[in-house]
Amino acid sequence: MTQIDHIIPQDVSEIRLQELRSSYSLPIDFDIHDPHNLAPICIPCNGVEGKGNATFEAPIVMTRLKTAEMRRSAVIGRVRKFGQSGKVAEHLLQVAMADFSDPDLRQEFRDHAPAVVQILAMTDQGLGDYHSFRLVEVAVWEEVGNYQRVDVALDGRGRTAVALLEEVCESTLDDVLHDPVVQLVDEIRDRVTAAFEALESDDPITAGDATSDFVTINVDSLDFRRFAGAVEFSFGGDFEASLSASLVRSAPDGDGTDEFQGDAVVSGTFSIVAVWELAADPTGVAAGDCIIDVWTQDLHTAR
Repeated sequence: MTQIDHIIPQDVSEIRLQELRSSYSLPIDFDIHDPHNLAPICIPCNGVEGKGNATFEAPIVMTRLKTAEMRRSAVIGRVRKFGQSGKVAEHLLQVAMADFSDPDLRQEFRDHAPAVVQILAMTDQGLGDYHSFRLVEVAVWEEVGNYQRVDVALDGRGRTAVALLEEVCESTLDDVLHDPVVQLVDEIRDRVTAAFEALESDDPITAGDATSDFVTINVDSLDFRRFAGAVEFSFGGDFEASLSASLVRSAPDGDGTDEFQGDAVVSGTFSIVAVWELAADPTGVAAGDCIIDVWTQDLHTAR
């Protein structure tokens, strides 16, 4: 729906349309289906900083319509050019719009897509890459059966790193990420607890252990490099979490304690480095600390 449609609905009667043409100083031949009217909603076409000297008693959308009128021919030209695209563009558009819930269609895509990707890579090596995904389940508290999900996105370089981990180092993503992820979850909880106790208050606040409503962890980069006698694997990612904690402080009247709840939403980025010594036994990949590089928090308290 265009902005002007809020003023002139498409099912408006001809009498009402004439009234609106008069009210908004529209030309008698104004067509709500013409590119003249469709273009104002296109920010790339018109920009968000456009200014001019024109003044209207009607709403500001009239300024957009005036600009669109000047660019009408260009808009029509671009649409016609798209409509005249070759067969390759037409078929690729059909693929983008395909319903892959159909198993037969998915199989056709598996059969023929590799050739398309290969051709794409031949035109530009940088265009042939794609992301695949791994799911890692880390046992954060094994004694109570709590697991933390980690979503890992892998580009070509990342897949090579995983192959090196698995085939040369005889390790897995689960093994390498286990200790750093446990450390990250613990660090998030510790920071939230400390943040609650650092809140400004007439009396010191004591916070109980923060418990998580949810924690999401994503690894979106994985790379490797050789230096000296070792191979270094570097992971990067982001996290988001919602946590709560019981807070206690002395009552304002000095009689007993005042108990209330703290809620926190935190997010940030992290990095992990793991090293495999070339002379070491396979499975000897040593993961270092999980470092929080960026930390943001939003704290609220309620009785």
